[in-house]
Amino acid sequence: MYKNIFFTLLILGMAFMGVAFVFVKSAVTGYSPFVFLFYRFLIATMVLSLIFHKQIPKVTNTAIKTASLCGIPLFLSILFQTIGLKYTTVSNSAFITGMVVLLIPIFKMIFYKKKVKPIVWISCVVAMTGLYIITLKNGLKLNIGDLWTVACAMALAFYVLQIGKYAHEPSPMARVTIIMVVCTIGSLLGGLSTPGVNWFPQEYGFWKGLIFTSLLGTVYMYAVQSYGQRFIEEEKVALAYLTEPIFATMAAVFLINEKVTIHTFLGGTLILAAMFLSKIKTDRLKQLVVKVRHKS
Repeated sequence: MYKNIFFTLLILGMAFMGVAFVFVKSAVTGYSPFVFLFYRFLIATMVLSLIFHKQIPKVTNTAIKTASLCGIPLFLSILFQTIGLKYTTVSNSAFITGMVVLLIPIFKMIFYKKKVKPIVWISCVVAMTGLYIITLKNGLKLNIGDLWTVACAMALAFYVLQIGKYAHEPSPMARVTIIMVVCTIGSLLGGLSTPGVNWFPQEYGFWKGLIFTSLLGTVYMYAVQSYGQRFIEEEKVALAYLTEPIFATMAAVFLINEKVTIHTFLGGTLILAAMFLSKIKTDRLKQLVVKVRHKS
């Protein structure tokens, strides 16, 4: 029961994240990514601190350590994605970020010595073909924005695995609040180390996108994921990530009239197909084939 509830809530979070792609791209077009991220995580930290203020005093040194181990890859993933959105389209960014679905089982094999099913390797080939098609419009080269987004997908895979590793530790909401603190500090340090940063943007669109992204794309999304992974395994979370590129592309088309090129459409379709393919339960598929043969 809890699995289905949190999976549904996670899908809703992916819808918010998909729309947030559009707002983030619009907000960082003329400003430093560090400024947007600083305010984004600062607002998220304050909101979570108010909502879960009773859990905060119970935080232990162990909780701070585990939150830091989760916060660093999350901060890097969102930073890389935000930088990438300055130089690539929303649809490209969403589809490439979606490759996290394939990276999670591969990283589990490399770092946790878990077996990877052959279907995952086949999916990787399909996904890389899709990525190849997306790059055709750039002369078979990933543009700088796409490269930043590939780095985002890698860091995001680490984050999902770290959250899964510490999901059953006490005070999950206090932990996610500390994760937001880590991201806030990282954004502040990045901004302070960048010369000429405008810390007080005057554009309404910047603040509108910031509020939506902070509350729905950050507070809601990461609180649900952090607590939900007590009941949902990493692969199931990865399955939810399948929907994010769809929501993001729809938002880009309807909200900012972004044109989806044939290369992005075909390449994105292959990446999406690879994600679904990687989730096929081969054992059940074999059983189905046997049943069909038996009936015939």
